[in-house]
Amino acid sequence: MKALSLVLAALAFSAATSLVTPHAHAYAWMIRHGYTGCATCHVDPSGGSLLTPYGRAQGGILLAHRWGESDEVAANRGDFLFGAVHLPVNVSVGGDFRGAAMLAAVDQQRVQARAILMQADVAAAASVGRFRAQASVGFATDGAFAASIVGGEGARLVSRSHWVGVDLGSDRQVLLRAGRINVPFGIRSIEHTLFARRDTRTDVNVSQQHGVSLAYTGSKVRGEVMAILGNYQIHPDRYRERGYAGFLELAPTDRFAIGVSSEVTHAAADLTTQNPTLRQAHGGFLRYSPAEWIVLSAEADYVARFEPAHRTHGMAGYAQADFEPRQGLHFIGTVECRDSDVNHLPYSYGGWASVAWFFVPHADVRLDGVLQSVAVPFARVRAEALVLQLHFYL
Repeated sequence: MKALSLVLAALAFSAATSLVTPHAHAYAWMIRHGYTGCATCHVDPSGGSLLTPYGRAQGGILLAHRWGESDEVAANRGDFLFGAVHLPVNVSVGGDFRGAAMLAAVDQQRVQARAILMQADVAAAASVGRFRAQASVGFATDGAFAASIVGGEGARLVSRSHWVGVDLGSDRQVLLRAGRINVPFGIRSIEHTLFARRDTRTDVNVSQQHGVSLAYTGSKVRGEVMAILGNYQIHPDRYRERGYAGFLELAPTDRFAIGVSSEVTHAAADLTTQNPTLRQAHGGFLRYSPAEWIVLSAEADYVARFEPAHRTHGMAGYAQADFEPRQGLHFIGTVECRDSDVNHLPYSYGGWASVAWFFVPHADVRLDGVLQSVAVPFARVRAEALVLQLHFYL
């Protein structure tokens, strides 16, 4: 039984660390520059998606390392294809390529090395009057299969998000959308394998759902609620979750934001247990930048699962500090924990030490050291990984 537990834990950790960072542009630490909301820089009003023209310009000015350029030059370098092509103001086009090399070991067993194609996507968005549309398509060889649109053995075509929407009102503060959309919940963090993202199934890598959402973006308040109709890119229908998810965030100052989230979904059959399953997640989160060189963020969620003969109640959360001593260079520390309450298991916990350098517009490199202690039946498993990533975007 212990050997089986070790195998299961190793497989779970391999799946978690094979894609340490998701599809790009989900930087909650932009609050250090007074950006408490996301809609000015992202096509998705809750962030973590294709950049708007303004977002691209700010990426050149505020995100990447500055090599002595003026703001005007930096903004142009942040534009599509380094400013070589000027798109119409109502059109956004982008693409992402992310590759990684990983070393991983479980319970101090032999270190395994892997080369991973994390992401190879292109995306586009357009607006005509009050109407908007956005879609992405990409190629995946590892993971992301919940986003598949064309199957294949070991590789497939994926679409993480695609939707149409309409602005309600003349100020673009309220957006009604329908399609495959990022689930609105908690902090839209780039570390999509955190316990909080996995247990609530709200990462921006593969956890998007089809449904209808209503988003509001104000100067001090923002939020989104979504009616989840299921992921129609998986089959058969009994595996599709249906319910709702949403968040509400208040920003009393331009460097502090606090919010709450809620999610309830039901599936006729869970992918793992094959039982009818009701999931719930409810929690809170905050982001705070006491000075421009540091951002503190945290999230804590109550997580529950209800099956006919089995119920679990637990929690998942994390705290993170992002230090930027020089523009474009980030030192990031993250601690996380979870209590899955399976057979009254003790807490699982983990720590991340990361360095990210946005050395030029459209490119960054990141190194993550991840250590997790995972509680499984009859054992505790130590899992370690070192992941080097290189990311380019158009």
